[in-house]
Amino acid sequence: MRVAVVGVEKSIVEKEIVRHGFVLDKLKPEIVVSFGGDGSALVAEQLYPGVPRLTIKHSSNCEKCVVGEAHNVESVIEKLKNNDYKIAEEFKVEGIVNGDSAKRLIGLNEINVAHAVPTKAIRSDVFINGKLAAGDLIGDGVLVATPYGSTAYFRTITGRKFSAGIGIALNNTNKKTKYHFADENAEIKIKLNRGPAVMCADNTTTMIPLKDGDVVIVRKAKEKARLIELVGEERKIEI
Repeated sequence: MRVAVVGVEKSIVEKEIVRHGFVLDKLKPEIVVSFGGDGSALVAEQLYPGVPRLTIKHSSNCEKCVVGEAHNVESVIEKLKNNDYKIAEEFKVEGIVNGDSAKRLIGLNEINVAHAVPTKAIRSDVFINGKLAAGDLIGDGVLVATPYGSTAYFRTITGRKFSAGIGIALNNTNKKTKYHFADENAEIKIKLNRGPAVMCADNTTTMIPLKDGDVVIVRKAKEKARLIELVGEERKIEI
């Protein structure tokens, strides 16, 4: 089986991969292993979208990783070799500006409409399935997160995690309510009344500039992430 490895000190994992009879392949892997924290996991998904991914923890900042510091990577790869795992799917979200497919981003964690200038607030309205959920927002922006991403930036903003649906976090705004929840098939519309602002996804460096009057539609994407869960070490997301 062809395997690609992404992350810090990846030679530790690559050594075990080869020793267990796998073939290292950066171009067309059948499995990708990320070795690090949440950032490495997201980079692996961006480099190899949809390829089954095993995330091995090598950081204190990763809630969704198999616990696998250097001393027990061997046992983790042994389970992989023995097919002692299952593959779980996680949905992603897409953000599209003004219906223009050329201005589309995909996030496993979230789509973020944020202020482009940290010293200036933006004004926006948020609609869920066409109904106004939060009007005349003044603040740092709006974050639309998946359950997978709820343990990341969403929780930093709201103090909450969730296990189903979509979470909408109002980032440092003038509203007392800091979040809303919607069904995973809901359509979230963010209308920018005053910028400057940008749309971004996860930890990518790509940002799409937004101008006054722009409309961002966020919804479940057709693309999915496929995550390898070792038997006995299933990942859990708490509410």
